[in-house]
Amino acid sequence: MLPISKSIFKAYDIRGIVGKTLDAGIARQIGQAFGAAAMAKGEKTVIIGRDGRLSGPELAAALAIGLQDAGVDVIDLGLVATPMVYFATHVLGAQSGIMVTGSHNPPDYNGFKMVLAGEAIYGDTIQQLYQAIANGDTKATVSAPTGSYRQHDIKDAYLQRIVSDTRLARPMKIVVDCGNG
Repeated sequence: MLPISKSIFKAYDIRGIVGKTLDAGIARQIGQAFGAAAMAKGEKTVIIGRDGRLSGPELAAALAIGLQDAGVDVIDLGLVATPMVYFATHVLGAQSGIMVTGSHNPPDYNGFKMVLAGEAIYGDTIQQLYQAIANGDTKATVSAPTGSYRQHDIKDAYLQRIVSDTRLARPMKIVVDCGNG
């Protein structure tokens, strides 16, 4: 397990180089710290999702274990787009979520975008997660009852919500070129 580095706790997310500044052990600690913060706000469930990076499954699994260690129930959406995690926090009875994503960074990076009790966290709140881990404050949460884990497919509900906003005045043929997306 790598030592925790303050450098991965950025202004708007947590992001590091897999194998150098970020690994499964750190992901588990982040889960424990975030889980404790969620519980302090009365949140008992956290939604998680991940992008297509090769390190995503391992980091998401460790994150889920950390959240469960803190006594939080985890709903895992699996491989999804970031907006799907935010959508799920509005429709699945949980106001907190974490997306495991490297975003626009090179492939060797990965990280976490978070919403806590309905608000995207940034700045001091992210630094508080670091402090909780660095101070060992997450260790006490491990004795809490273990949270549950379940998977959920949000894709159909998400697509239905997107489609419900679309009203065509007339039939149209639409071509989409995703390029390298």
